[in-house]
Amino acid sequence: MRPERPLRFLFLHSRTGGGHIRVARTVAEALQERYGEDAKVTLVDALAEYAPWPLSAAPRWYPLALRGDGKVYGFGFTVLNGPRRVQAIVHLLWPIVYPRAVRLLRDHPADVVVSFHPVPLYAVSRAMEMICPDVPLVAVGTDLVVMHGAWVAPGVRRYLVATEEAREQLLRHGVEPERIEVTGLPIARVFREVAQEDPREVRRRLGLIPDLTTVLVIGGGVGVESLEEVACAVAAAVPEAQMVVVAGQNERLRARLASISWPCRVRVEGFVENMHEWMRAADVLVTKAGPTTIAEAMTVGIPMVLWGAIPAQETPNVRLVVKAGAGIWAPGARRAAEAVAYLLRHSGIRLAAARESSRMASPEAAERVAAILWEIGQRGAPLPGDVPIQNSPHKRTLRWFWFRRRVTGLW
Repeated sequence: MRPERPLRFLFLHSRTGGGHIRVARTVAEALQERYGEDAKVTLVDALAEYAPWPLSAAPRWYPLALRGDGKVYGFGFTVLNGPRRVQAIVHLLWPIVYPRAVRLLRDHPADVVVSFHPVPLYAVSRAMEMICPDVPLVAVGTDLVVMHGAWVAPGVRRYLVATEEAREQLLRHGVEPERIEVTGLPIARVFREVAQEDPREVRRRLGLIPDLTTVLVIGGGVGVESLEEVACAVAAAVPEAQMVVVAGQNERLRARLASISWPCRVRVEGFVENMHEWMRAADVLVTKAGPTTIAEAMTVGIPMVLWGAIPAQETPNVRLVVKAGAGIWAPGARRAAEAVAYLLRHSGIRLAAARESSRMASPEAAERVAAILWEIGQRGAPLPGDVPIQNSPHKRTLRWFWFRRRVTGLW
């Protein structure tokens, strides 16, 4: 039986992009709303706060890796996309990684550890086998389709993923089917709530012209530089509309956008906390194919023009959206502008895309994930179908490292 105290959840994430932290916060909010003071959630940036260099610098380097249409990032993503490759790297770096993983777990004792990012997962799994083998480890996928090989770790009791496509990728990596559950991608409740509001009222609240067609152009949380070219092309193609451009955390980009003499009414914003309102205010969303943004747009029910995608990681999201009829793949500024103009001219097609977008949504995903985590925390012991930690193929290696550390005092 669990002691009469709050269940402690340790959520691991990284600020490499905005999706991991947004999903982690959403699930944390769902746990607190549903279980109140009985659930204590601690969010930790595992890479920035505990990983050795250069992994600790990943949040700062991530925007640089996305330059040049993300080809460098996509190449690295593909090269490392295999469980054995990732695990070989962790084995090689284990003397450096091990003490940091142990410090993470000892600094934040928990009844359930949940990773919302693949990079720290295998190292944390191995460390948990040594110092807290009875604590459940859960992985919550933050991509719609792709599940990188780094997500695979023997100590993970449950994988909670967004789609059947994501489940199939884990199966191809060799994860047992009984360890995987499709829950949808957790999205904040405000996106579901704002979908019930009148778009004209939302525009009025945001200081936009209520009855004017509105286009929302965004480029992810980090604010990729190519957003400027896309925004300029879209503005020239639909001078009769009003446009909102969100530059994210890229302050230099926001300043440049604010200085442009636009051919139509344009509102430039930096990083915003009320993206749900901007989405509801818009008739068309122009965005790169980030998984969290797509899931949020589906929840609101807005048609999408996808103007870019990070190679390897986000390109499968494009196929998912286009196949469902929820949006148009229009890479580059010129094609994106043409697609926006097309949707604004053909209201029937635009409304049909909005309906398909809503049909694909999983608005209850956050509550579903929170309930599963709570059940795992309450039961503590392995659930039916869980892989026993004692049978981990890495147990002998772990014991050797532990013996060497105790005897030699190294690391």
